[in-house]
This record gives sequence, structure tokens and C-alpha cells, in this order.
Amino acid sequence: MKIEKDAEKILKDFSKTLENIPDLEETHYIVDNVNLTGEDKSKEKNPEKIMRNARTDKDGNLLVKKVDWIN
Repeated sequence: MKIEKDAEKILKDFSKTLENIPDLEETHYIVDNVNLTGEDKSKEKNPEKIMRNARTDKDGNLLVKKVDWIN
């Protein structure tokens, strides 16, 4: 079949290309900062800052878009 011949040609070409790639030594990185964690601390919560860009009605209620997949 044509597909099998094409696949064999691709594999042969790929093998020839791999022969031209020089062998290199592996690179190892020694780092001391593995699995570092930050200190748990809460950030200041400012409702006015959070609501600054929110759409609200005249009573201050949030206006949100109803999801499309609900009828």
C-alpha cells in the first residue's frame, strides 16, 4: 500500500537525520530551591475596591449574565 511505503520512507529519512545528531553529555542542574513554599498570609480585603468594576443596579445588587446553557 502507498501509506505503508510512505511511512517506511519517513522512518528511513528520520533515522538518517538522527544519525547526524551528535551525542552530547547530559546537563544536570543542582538547585537548592526545590519545593519552596511561601508564608501563609491573608491580603487586605477591600469590598469597595472589589466592587469598583462590578455592574450593579440602583440598589447596589450585582448584575451578572445568566449562563447560556440554562433555559
